[in-house]
Amino acid sequence: MPAPRDTAVIVRAARLYYEQGHSQTQVAAELGLSRSNVSRILTQARDRGIVEITIHDPEGPPRRDDALEAALRASFSLREAHVVSAPRTTGMEAVAREGAALLVERAPHVGSIGVSWGQTVQSVVEQLETQNLRPPPRVLPLVGGHSALDQLDAGESVLRVLASRLGARPETLYAPAMLESATAVETLRSESSIGQVLADAAQVELALVGMGSAGVHSSPHIVSLMKLTESEHAAFDKQHPVGDVCGRFVDAHGVPLGAPTDQRVLAVTFSQLLRIPEVVGVAAGAEKAPGVMGVLRSGAIHTAVFDVELAREILARSGSAGDS
Repeated sequence: MPAPRDTAVIVRAARLYYEQGHSQTQVAAELGLSRSNVSRILTQARDRGIVEITIHDPEGPPRRDDALEAALRASFSLREAHVVSAPRTTGMEAVAREGAALLVERAPHVGSIGVSWGQTVQSVVEQLETQNLRPPPRVLPLVGGHSALDQLDAGESVLRVLASRLGARPETLYAPAMLESATAVETLRSESSIGQVLADAAQVELALVGMGSAGVHSSPHIVSLMKLTESEHAAFDKQHPVGDVCGRFVDAHGVPLGAPTDQRVLAVTFSQLLRIPEVVGVAAGAEKAPGVMGVLRSGAIHTAVFDVELAREILARSGSAGDS
């Protein structure tokens, strides 16, 4: 066991070198030692655990939080939870990188993939590197189009970019996601070119979806596109919507809402979403917690990818904050 004075010298040298940025020559002059002694002292500092060196690679994989993941799995009966952070990047970027890595892992083992839209889904697809899958999976839209939510900055749709990066051909749905009447939705669904794509989308093996929170980001815009009347808006509000997935809203208990909004969406139905073998839900930002909790309680999500801030807020609100 080294003498206390020896430890004090090692700690002093380590602080001068690592914390204050002195050179080894400057440390030697400060402590009245030779430069070679300082070099040996700094090596001892690492060997004895007085100094630990951690390298944070901003391009490396996001770090995962095991405690938060376990708490989410237990609280919401998830198969998998990925709670991530990365140095010098936003929560959105960390989620996007983890979501893309998850797609790379899953894609070779499924025959079909469905995708919704939203900022987080866009970010995941942008992070996805080109794969050479043979045979490539079918890539289908889970919802109709929405120029603000299903296009990347370059103007290409999320569906087309995802298909391209998986070496696949997208199966497109040339119709808007939100319509102004239930009759319009039914009319479009009766068109064979549209109805067949939605029927096939309901049968995908893997789905990538975003999750929204009422009143935050894109959720209010989704409602505005439906052109609800004053009485319809009142009926919608009376159902206490908190979150949305694939354009369909749920309340705080995860119960899907009915008319008028459910009848204005051209997308897979909620019951169809529940039957997809694996639905990967991605979201970032603590402000989304109320809506994401509602979607999780619906049972629609099997695998969740969140940033640390969102996960902590969800667990704090549910009373299961974990130990992280």
